[in-house]
Amino acid sequence: MSKSNKKAIVIIIIVAVIIVALGQIYTILTTFHYEDHLDDTVITIDSTEISLREFGYYIYDIEAYVQEQALQYDSENPSHWWNTHFAAGLDSTYICDYAKETAINSCVCDEIYYQLAIQNGISLDDTEKSYAADEANQTYEQMNDYQLSVTGLDADIILEYRLKQALATKYAQTLLDTVDFSAYEDDPNTLLSGNGDYFQDVILPDHTVTENTKILDNLYFGKITVNYE
Repeated sequence: MSKSNKKAIVIIIIVAVIIVALGQIYTILTTFHYEDHLDDTVITIDSTEISLREFGYYIYDIEAYVQEQALQYDSENPSHWWNTHFAAGLDSTYICDYAKETAINSCVCDEIYYQLAIQNGISLDDTEKSYAADEANQTYEQMNDYQLSVTGLDADIILEYRLKQALATKYAQTLLDTVDFSAYEDDPNTLLSGNGDYFQDVILPDHTVTENTKILDNLYFGKITVNYE
């Protein structure tokens, strides 16, 4: 083999090594590490910023609910359910993506109803606060060490968001008692939920919501607080 050919091969090998090294460096730099973003804002609702740590309340809640369905569908491999695709026209989606959408919409809905409750002088009485506190404690006790660690949640945050959720629900009840839903097909409770048509069409347009897609796009529901082993 001529010296020129040997030199060419060496250059090719060096270039290949550099490309592989650069690829590994890029992967390291661009890999999403959930724990590094716990205090980053993921959703802004009007002037309220929700961090990934706080959003963890909804991640755990939705994942726990869907995981129950997943275990009924396939107890040995619940991921089958999470990766199931439902074709329903424009609403066609995977369960994991729908779960994320539901978590986002629930968070936005609760915050808006919570703020509207405050603006309208609605508050929780002692019994309602006590009931919400009991539910918050149950949620905290149900979470294992890994789930608490990965979400960054603690008893105080869970209590804060359960109380906020309770007040939001109380405001929604006032809408149930005053709004005419006869033009809609779904039941009123569904219509007022985060995914509901009334909330999406009537309530939401009066508010400004900004999503941090750089973080949200890296959240894979069904693998955060469940199916992580």
